[in-house]
Amino acid sequence: MRGIVRLLTAVAAVQVASSFSIPDSLHLMQTVHSTSHSVAHVDLLESYKHLLATHPLPTKMITGATLAVSGDAIAQSQDKSAEYDKRRASSFAVFDMAYRALQHVSFPIIIAACHGQYLGSVPGLDTFDASQLAAMEQTLASQLGIVPFLYYPAFFALTGAMQGLSASGALTRAQENFIPLMKRNLLFWIPMQFIQFGYIQEELQIPFLSVCGLAWTFILSVAAGSAKSYTPEKEAEEAIMLSQLQEDDSSESRPTLGRPANATSY
Repeated sequence: MRGIVRLLTAVAAVQVASSFSIPDSLHLMQTVHSTSHSVAHVDLLESYKHLLATHPLPTKMITGATLAVSGDAIAQSQDKSAEYDKRRASSFAVFDMAYRALQHVSFPIIIAACHGQYLGSVPGLDTFDASQLAAMEQTLASQLGIVPFLYYPAFFALTGAMQGLSASGALTRAQENFIPLMKRNLLFWIPMQFIQFGYIQEELQIPFLSVCGLAWTFILSVAAGSAKSYTPEKEAEEAIMLSQLQEDDSSESRPTLGRPANATSY
């Protein structure tokens, strides 16, 4: 009896195995593999959204700091001759954490205050629906209010202080870089923030900006990330060089003893 059961089991196994070709088996394995990866990605996203719900501020700050350091590292890697500047990276991390905290507080206020009621009264803009007008207003409130009056003053002050700049050096750095950076800022961030306010869930808006900020931090770091050109040591070097040039100019213009100043050599 046992022999008959074993024989029937073997026959059934052969029939099942023969019903699948090798390509079908490979396809089945690939499907299982891709499905497991998809499930892992979904679980990771759900875990992150859970952290945003339970610990919103620390999650946003850590996300922003991590991506800011990554963007600065990419920017620093462009200069092969220079060593990795840890103070510069730390200044970007601290600044980004502080700015994400500011966004965490300010965005609900902006969203509550701007519903499209201001732009809706402008002739020619009444063709847009209320949600689009609201997103435009919220974007402009951020880009023309928070960015020039809070973002950049904090950026130049905080990153300058952490990189060892004096007050005069930080001010000089801000004066030289503010206008060019502000132009780039508006070109980059107005479209990004319109998408953020118009189409991204509120709890995911700051993580969305942090991801966009990876590219922006690279731009910011390349343009004005390093404060080495504005340090007291650099200012002292420039002062010495300027003094030497002035001395050289004065010695060349000084009349030679026994000869008029405009005398010509023969």
